[in-house]
Amino acid sequence: MAEGLKSVDEWFGNLDQSKEIKTKLHFYFHDVASGVNPTMYKVAQSEITSTSPTSFGLIDMIDNLLTVGPEPNSGVVGRAQGTIGFADLNNPAIQMGLNFLFTEGKYKGSTISVLGRNAITEKVRELPIVGGTGVFRMARGVVVTSTYCFDATTANGVLEYTMYVRHYSV
Repeated sequence: MAEGLKSVDEWFGNLDQSKEIKTKLHFYFHDVASGVNPTMYKVAQSEITSTSPTSFGLIDMIDNLLTVGPEPNSGVVGRAQGTIGFADLNNPAIQMGLNFLFTEGKYKGSTISVLGRNAITEKVRELPIVGGTGVFRMARGVVVTSTYCFDATTANGVLEYTMYVRHYSV
């Protein structure tokens, strides 16, 4: 812990000399709600969730695969981990609190945190980037996402994500 603290303290001390940079990331997010190996599990629901047309009050914990292409067997980028909660009584929308953990390549071990409202039936949605770790310390920016494909029978889907991130060189 002390060594990690020293490293971050040193990085923060040099922040005034660092240059802010922009990074654009593109990948696919695999939502697997059913089947042999789901990556999304219900952890709570409200007393009205089962009768709500928007699943209001349902909270899921996810650990979804991120890949280079839309196929689950394409190159792995990382994992999206966190919670999603159905938060709108009248329209299908979720409150997302997710950490995008990069497990491969030059961003391996770094995270980007996203927190916001995702109106899931809209063609294109925008979410805020509120922070990050590693290469993405003090990140901010915006995520643009859309549904690549969705199977209503299984509730499995693939989402396309593009992240526009501002962070600092070390």
